[in-house]
Amino acid sequence: MVLSSKFKGSGLALLATISFSNIYIFSKLAMKDVNLSSFGVLWFAFALLYNYLYYYFFTDRKKLSSLPTKSKFILFLIGCSEVISMCAFFLSIKLTENPAVVSFLANTSPIFVIFIGFIFLKIRYNLLAVIGIAVTLGGVVLINYNNTVSDLGSFVTPASLAALIFALFYGISLVLARSEINTIPSTMITVCRSLFLFLGFGLYNLFIFEVPHYTADSLLYISIGSIFGPFLGVTLTFASLKFVDASITTLICTSRSFFIVLGAFIFMNILPDNNQLLGGICIILGIVLITIGDIRTKSY
Repeated sequence: MVLSSKFKGSGLALLATISFSNIYIFSKLAMKDVNLSSFGVLWFAFALLYNYLYYYFFTDRKKLSSLPTKSKFILFLIGCSEVISMCAFFLSIKLTENPAVVSFLANTSPIFVIFIGFIFLKIRYNLLAVIGIAVTLGGVVLINYNNTVSDLGSFVTPASLAALIFALFYGISLVLARSEINTIPSTMITVCRSLFLFLGFGLYNLFIFEVPHYTADSLLYISIGSIFGPFLGVTLTFASLKFVDASITTLICTSRSFFIVLGAFIFMNILPDNNQLLGGICIILGIVLITIGDIRTKSY
């Protein structure tokens, strides 16, 4: 029975990984026809609709007013952090030719979680986790390495910077959510996240005085992609946590880059270059080492 539960949890985590990988493909295809502000409004309008319907009809609803003041403030901070992280995420996809590169850099978010946990929560990590951090950072350097330039600035492109900003603020959101996960239902966090992102992109459109516009293709890609990512992917991830430890789910999720590379090749006929591929493998290997180190620490 225990083994069966582990297989079920691992299977759900793998399905979540495949679902999340579609974000990179469908968002990149959609943003070929629309700008970031128009894309974000509709993407998170769909996400808000899907998540709220699931929250309303399929979960035990908990009223926001019943939460303590601290939990409400945490929800607000998570919403603000998510607005920054997701704007940076989709900007990075918009700026890069190959979305697989963004996925490799997005895998660095556990490092920021570790640093935040070390500084603010006084969490200590073993040698294997520290080696994993070093390997992951080496992968980031490889992805941005350019043989034609030797100055330090060549290691950082706008797309890579945006991806790393996403990883940082996603890590902050994750730490905040973990701190109140026993008080705030995970589905409420998901709905709050979608609401803040929808309002954030809506305000961005007002700020730049632009009316969102869409093509038939972009509407199709956005409607499909928002089902796979901010709704289905999140739902499957939380479902997997009922059967396996979060470390196992994280370990499985690092494989999403390979699915994205495959999708980028199938839908856009592009592959990362040698440096980007080697850097991506280093990042995934580093995250695997960090996760294994975390599992060993919890087993003692």
